[in-house]
Amino acid sequence: MAYILHLDMNSYFASVEQQANPLLRGKPVGVCAYLSPRGCIIASSKEAKKLGIKTGFMVADALKICPQIVLVENEPAKYRSTTEKIFKIFSDYTDRIEPYSIDEAFLDLTGLVKNFEEAKAILFKIKARIKAEVGEWLTSSAGLSWTRFLAKFASDISEKDSYLMIDSKDKMIEVFDRVKITEAWGIKEAMESRLNQLGIYTLNDLRLCPPGNLMAALGKMGYYLWSYANGIEVAGIRTTEEILPKSIGHSYCVPKQTNDLKYVFGVLMKLCEKTGRRLREQDLEGHGLMAGYSLKHGGGFFKHKKVYSPLFTTKDIYQVAEKIISLAPPPDKIYMIAVSVTNLRPMSNQLDLFAYKIKNYALSEALDKINERYGDYSVIAGRILGLADQAKDRIGFRKSVEVKEKSDGVEYLDEMSP
Repeated sequence: MAYILHLDMNSYFASVEQQANPLLRGKPVGVCAYLSPRGCIIASSKEAKKLGIKTGFMVADALKICPQIVLVENEPAKYRSTTEKIFKIFSDYTDRIEPYSIDEAFLDLTGLVKNFEEAKAILFKIKARIKAEVGEWLTSSAGLSWTRFLAKFASDISEKDSYLMIDSKDKMIEVFDRVKITEAWGIKEAMESRLNQLGIYTLNDLRLCPPGNLMAALGKMGYYLWSYANGIEVAGIRTTEEILPKSIGHSYCVPKQTNDLKYVFGVLMKLCEKTGRRLREQDLEGHGLMAGYSLKHGGGFFKHKKVYSPLFTTKDIYQVAEKIISLAPPPDKIYMIAVSVTNLRPMSNQLDLFAYKIKNYALSEALDKINERYGDYSVIAGRILGLADQAKDRIGFRKSVEVKEKSDGVEYLDEMSP
């Protein structure tokens, strides 16, 4: 029997702000990417959520609902630091940890406990230590079961600052009977509609559906859903070392909506620097790159290129991204710029034919160390000058920041670069 624990911090960014500043406790708080009226709220406190202010609200809309809401600009370093403390507690109980996002993780307790009661005791210890050692205002929801899916499902539907244990098939069936199918991890409205067409309206309907029917209609996803609903493990816990991100990138909704290439390329350079830093921190290199923009009045341009020489330095990333944008300079004002390094592989450390490549690698690593010691952007490329308030550091909820998906009217190409 496997024992999988999932913990999800409640209203994380806002709770960290309330922990850091006691004057914010008990008040509606919105953590924003930017404090301007067009800024976006990326996290709401429990008090703000009760008023209907959710993640994704514009600042102006949140103020209409609650003029007294306290708006705080996000501080990624603060959240990362808090997460490191929480994960340090996790590591005292198991070395099999999968960080699903900055505020949630899976812990594999298999082989470390004899039964669910012992696993539950560890759950209580972890929750208590987070409050005692990291912050009394920080709460979490937890799920405990024998598969990764059921553990997260349990934490998702449990009460805030509480837990739910699904320790038997009978308990699983009973819980499935009292929740909507869309409360299951991975099933949203679009998938619900497809399942309804198959006569599946509840999780127990899904459990009893022949897997062949699901696979015929949904392909591989059909088997996954059937396995999840039948308590069958598919992927298992994957530690950070075992997970290779598909891409690393950044997108930015520009406050200065323009098609001035000097400004566009300046912001692009900053996005490439942020992307390159994260790439090098994880000892990865890219063999493809996507870059592009979305236009204010609809449409845009995105293009993907495969590259022969691995991307590692900020300069190399920028040169490819600039060439892509230069192929189709924005004809109108843009509202979003994006860049993403793709087809990632562990650093090969293979010597390049040209010595300057080796020097550029060493230079990039040296500049990263300077910026880590003396603060981000202590040493910067000339193009970034004057853009201190543009594309500030931000934090992603998932393991990697994905470039915004292409939408209708956006050209997307894929070719081998020369």
